Amino acid sequence: MTACMLAWNQCLVADENSDEVIEILTLGDSITQAESNRASFRYPLWKKLIDAGINFDFVGSMDNQFSQYNKGTPPHYDYKGHKFDRDHEGHFAWSADEIIRGRNYDNGSGSGRLQDWLTEYDVDIALIHLGTNDAFMQQDNQTTSKELESIVSLLREDNPRVIILLARLIPTTRTAQDTKSVVSLNESIARLSKTLGTADSPVILVDQYDGFDGETDLYDKVHPNARGEEKMAEKWFDAIQRALKK
Repeated sequence: MTACMLAWNQCLVADENSDEVIEILTLGDSITQAESNRASFRYPLWKKLIDAGINFDFVGSMDNQFSQYNKGTPPHYDYKGHKFDRDHEGHFAWSADEIIRGRNYDNGSGSGRLQDWLTEYDVDIALIHLGTNDAFMQQDNQTTSKELESIVSLLREDNPRVIILLARLIPTTRTAQDTKSVVSLNESIARLSKTLGTADSPVILVDQYDGFDGETDLYDKVHPNARGEEKMAEKWFDAIQRALKK
C-alpha cells in the first residue's frame, strides 16, 4: 500500500471493502515478541482490527515467540474465520541500538537489523515500544532518544509517508532504579514525539504507561499478563483509529 502517493490521511482509509491493505509493523523487544506461552498484545490488537473491518496485514521478519524460559503454545485461537497473523518485529532482550546495528546470531529473538528487514516488506503504520532494555542498562536518555530518532529515519527512508505510533513505555516493578529509569525515559520519549512529526509522516504518542498497573498488569515485574496485553492492545487500537480518521 505504500505506493499510494496521496496525502497520508487520504491514503489510509479504514474501509473493509477497500482493496488497499494497511501494512502494520509492531517493533519492539520482549514486550512485543512475548514468551511462547503468552499471547502478546499483538493478538488482542489483531482481533480488534478484524472487528473494526480494517483491511490490514501485520509485517515483520519474525513469526515466533520466545521459548527459552517458557515452552508452550501461545493462545492464538482462530477468530471469525481468520488465523492469527504472527508476523512482527519484537526481539526479546534487544535494546534500541541493536534494532539499528543488528545481531548476527539468533537465540530465538531474531537476527539481522531494521535496514535489512525493511527490504522484505512495506510499512504504513509502525507501532514502536522500545527502550525498556536501554533503561534497564542505565543508558542515558539522550542516547536512547537519538536511537529512536534513527529508527524513525530508517522507516521513513523505506516509506516517506509512514505513520509512527511511538509509545511511552509500560511501567516496571523490577527494582526501584528500573522504575525510575523507565519514568525518566518516558519523559524524553514524550518530548521526542513532539519534534519528530512531519506533514507527510506524523508521529503520534501512545501513552502505554498511563493506566497500566505495575502490580496487577505484569506477570514478572516486566512483561504484561493477559490483562496488561489487553490494555496495550486497546491503546494501540485507539491510536490506529485516530491515525486513520485524521
